[in-house]
Amino acid sequence: MGWPATDVSVSPLDHWRWKFLSNPLGFHLVCVAEIDGAVISHSASIPVRMKVGDRTVVASQGVDLCTDPAFRGAGLIGRTMVCRNAMKDQHDVRLDFGFPNQASYRLSLGKQGFHDLGITMLQHRYIIDEEQFFKKVRFGPIKRIGYSTYIMLKRPLGPRVDVGGGITLGREREMGEEFDNLYAKASEAFDMMIVRDSGFLTWRYGDHRGGDFIVRTARDNGRLVGYMVHREEVKDGSRFLNIVDALADPAAPDAIPLLLLDCISMAKGMEIETVLCCLPEAHPYGKHLAEAGFLSQVRMTGNQEMKVIALERGGTTDLINRLTGRGLRAHIMLGDTDWV
Repeated sequence: MGWPATDVSVSPLDHWRWKFLSNPLGFHLVCVAEIDGAVISHSASIPVRMKVGDRTVVASQGVDLCTDPAFRGAGLIGRTMVCRNAMKDQHDVRLDFGFPNQASYRLSLGKQGFHDLGITMLQHRYIIDEEQFFKKVRFGPIKRIGYSTYIMLKRPLGPRVDVGGGITLGREREMGEEFDNLYAKASEAFDMMIVRDSGFLTWRYGDHRGGDFIVRTARDNGRLVGYMVHREEVKDGSRFLNIVDALADPAAPDAIPLLLLDCISMAKGMEIETVLCCLPEAHPYGKHLAEAGFLSQVRMTGNQEMKVIALERGGTTDLINRLTGRGLRAHIMLGDTDWV
């Protein structure tokens, strides 16, 4: 499969143990087929808590379906999926969701009953070019910061930087209760999002087995008002900096613009070529990306547009009706997938 899908500094087995056995929900959704003690087929899902409207339910993202080529054609994937789905029932998983490739998309909608949520995912791109930076950026609420502070942000991985007005930016290595409080405030602006509490964030971005991430925060007189998570990627000889996650207190409108300025400055210091950020169309953070000089286009998964699909479990339709209704406010980023 070319597994894992992302570069990690540990063995694939250690990454597998992190991905499935260390999940903060305390259970896993993995089934395998074996012959003579050797694994020949594998079906898995990642359980998460998800906010849908005013409810929080257990949901699961289907991942990592594979069969040894020597044993294909015997229906092993189907049988391991039946086993995996029985485990979902045991743990009251109410919703399945995913970001399929073209083949999986057709199979999921045509035979498994999934729904396309109609979410258009955009890829926002900032091409690093210092000469053009101030020509492109419309600073808006952060125009008071000025060029001298921008230069200070060239030191992004050192001590916290004071940008004035009691606001500081810096790297965070632990994600505790204050991140729970931030999620509680920020989630009110969205109808669909994975619960980004301290347990999830620590597992997803704080364990080196899952990858190497940089968590940057904005604080107002010491109070956490926003964060942004980054990961470097090297592809075809080019170096990218992915913004894989971000969240801000709606009462702190400067948080995301400041964190974007911080990200661009960090990328310049790292000699990164391009900064990328994936968000749903019409996401409230999108306007800040445009003001910072990001260009956007539809995000692709292989040769098709990135799709978000979902299936409600348990014979009810309340969740899927909410997710397929008009005006859905979804918070989905690259860190919600297992691609980084």
